[in-house]
Amino acid sequence: MGKMFSPDSKFMRAMSRLADLILLNVCFLVCSLPVVTIGAAQTALYTVLFRLGTEAEDAGTVKSYFRAFRADFKQGTLLWLILAFCGATAAANTYLFYLMPGDIRWAFVVFAILFVLMVLLFGYAFPLASQFANGPLSTLKNALVLSLGYLPRSVLIAAMNVLPWALLLGDIVTFFQAGLIWVGLYFSAAAYFNTLLLRKVFAPFLAQGTEE
Repeated sequence: MGKMFSPDSKFMRAMSRLADLILLNVCFLVCSLPVVTIGAAQTALYTVLFRLGTEAEDAGTVKSYFRAFRADFKQGTLLWLILAFCGATAAANTYLFYLMPGDIRWAFVVFAILFVLMVLLFGYAFPLASQFANGPLSTLKNALVLSLGYLPRSVLIAAMNVLPWALLLGDIVTFFQAGLIWVGLYFSAAAYFNTLLLRKVFAPFLAQGTEE
């Protein structure tokens, strides 16, 4: 029993990681409240999560998050505004064309595909922005290439990102019943899961940056 509660035990390391994720989830939600800042909040979340368990991990989780939020604000916000505008436009046109009579309604398929692409881009754009100093357009281009190049992985990432909102639209009662999960843990835990999937994708490019 004593070993179980030792600071170096697997149990205590797991509890420490859980505490980090809870703190990060709260920070993310607070910084996302203005809505326009969601991109910066998401980028900062990935910045800290990619450092967890590495030599670059900072001692203070909250302090590290807000430091990253300030540093990533411009890049993350621009990415969010672009993706939000394009995604909302694609979603609206999908719905409108689907309701139209005649053959023109099949145009909704084109916009549905564009919407799916925006969802895939969302899963890569902010992690990329957290790790590489590129402009928004270069980041989006790289996000498109990687999301399509690693499609099975990309689908898992997209599913983690979309789950709460799909539940909100499909079963609002269950969504609110799971409210404590969303507020306490989900977004940081989903992003942490995504970082595990993305580490191998980013590894060759991070290694190139280190060599340079």
